[in-house]
Amino acid sequence: MYRKILLATDGSECSMQAAGYAIETAAQNQAELLALTVTETYPLDNLPVEELTRKVTELFRRESEEALQKVEDLAVSLDTPVKVRKMMVDGSPAETILKVADEENVDLIVVGASGKHALERFLLGSVSEKIVRHARVPVLVVHSQKLEC
Repeated sequence: MYRKILLATDGSECSMQAAGYAIETAAQNQAELLALTVTETYPLDNLPVEELTRKVTELFRRESEEALQKVEDLAVSLDTPVKVRKMMVDGSPAETILKVADEENVDLIVVGASGKHALERFLLGSVSEKIVRHARVPVLVVHSQKLEC
């Protein structure tokens, strides 16, 4: 049923629970799994010191790499034949996820109900909510009974 699944992840507990669903679904469907992290760097544009901007950007990149590695490690630990294709993109999370979903011709988007940044979610609205509202393909939003998700 699914040929290509997009997992949007930030390495948070909720996104890793979503990763488990994405990996299992990809295995059951013999689908390709694309794990995507989106780094939102536009708030850094106004920092007064270029060196500070560079260091914060590097930190975001490392966090993205770690999040993608967690997904790959989970696929291995679940003993599935799923190969994870990793992608890091800069941009606004919801808009970038939707754009990549269209460009990559995915059949399903999988996201956690919430991510790392609670303040941003409060001020800007939920990334997962925006994806559900505007996606052209089915979206699986993984909720958890844990409070942090």
